[in-house]
Amino acid sequence: MRLGISGLALGNPTGLGRLSRVYVLALAECAPDWELHVYVRRMADLQCLRDECDRRSEALVDRLVVHRAPAPWLNRLILEELDLPRQFAPLRLDAYLGCDFTLPGRRLAPREFAVVPDLLPFTRPGTVSWRARFLYRRGIRRCLRRQATLLCISRHTADAFARLFPRAAPRTAVVRPTLSPRLWQLARAERHGDHPPQVQGTLHRLSAPGPYILAVGTAGSRKNTPLLVDVYREVVMRGDYRGSLVLVGGNGRFHTAPDGQRLALETAGAAWHETRTSAEVYDLGRVNDYDLSQLYHHADLLVNLSSEEGFGFPVLEALAHGVPALVTAGSSMTEIADRGIAATPLERAECGRRLISALHALPLLRQEAAGVPEEQYSLERLGSDLVQVLSGGATDAA
Repeated sequence: MRLGISGLALGNPTGLGRLSRVYVLALAECAPDWELHVYVRRMADLQCLRDECDRRSEALVDRLVVHRAPAPWLNRLILEELDLPRQFAPLRLDAYLGCDFTLPGRRLAPREFAVVPDLLPFTRPGTVSWRARFLYRRGIRRCLRRQATLLCISRHTADAFARLFPRAAPRTAVVRPTLSPRLWQLARAERHGDHPPQVQGTLHRLSAPGPYILAVGTAGSRKNTPLLVDVYREVVMRGDYRGSLVLVGGNGRFHTAPDGQRLALETAGAAWHETRTSAEVYDLGRVNDYDLSQLYHHADLLVNLSSEEGFGFPVLEALAHGVPALVTAGSSMTEIADRGIAATPLERAECGRRLISALHALPLLRQEAAGVPEEQYSLERLGSDLVQVLSGGATDAA
């Protein structure tokens, strides 16, 4: 099979980029007889793909046929409508996969597929930029008109899609992502001693904080970071937890830990300042994958109180490191695994109670997290699902 793949999101630092990269690597792993043509904005995006690899999967990048945009600064619409078709049309593709939720202006293959990472531009438009809303809505509607098959990354997302577009529901398939091979390699690597991590984020640094709760995700209103910080603060002030809170991917505004760049929590009162030595928030910004793995390895618990997620990579990543997670009840994150995950509604008092319960149940939750089957994290599992769907089958992989 000759497959064309849009890789315009391969260099994206958010979950969409990681999603695109693991999909491409999984196909390269499990479809050795397929001819994979990948269109990228810049050659540096291929380095992002290589950075996602472990030692075994590095060779997979070399078997891709790469098509580069003439200039990386060109508007995405120009690339998608003009240059991508120009380069792909002569190939006579058997199928086309839009890893970034969209299709080019003209049909380039008899079978078309697009990945649906979430439905935020439709369900929570205020949480995404106007540009993202425009591109996403335009892309999804084009997929509907052309009767493309939609690859939803969770059952939650597929159900939401069916509610919004009931006529298109039969053309959806659930293909859940897998872990970055690089992070899986780091998760399985032996640790040298039990020393707490020393991590330099893009905004702040963390220096041996002792026990801590971890939250991973870009800053944004749907992530409910203020709720998490308030709940954490109350739990610490009541004496139910003696550790820190570490935020990765944030914007630095919640940082209160003493690292030379101390910032006051905007909503804090005098009581907070009197107790902040025992209730410290490290808001680090972005970290590299090695440091991220170290943070997972030493964390007591991952907490994600996001109001909506298409999938929830941090939950999968935490479980791979043997760390349990507390997530929003009824969200896609609860379906990532059937063990090692506790759920909470987003009501503040109940969040506090569920957080305390999860902390008290850490030995059991850690045991459950360690029992998640390793195939959950493998490229082979994802690649098998993708090959089945792209070859004309259907899947709803667990």
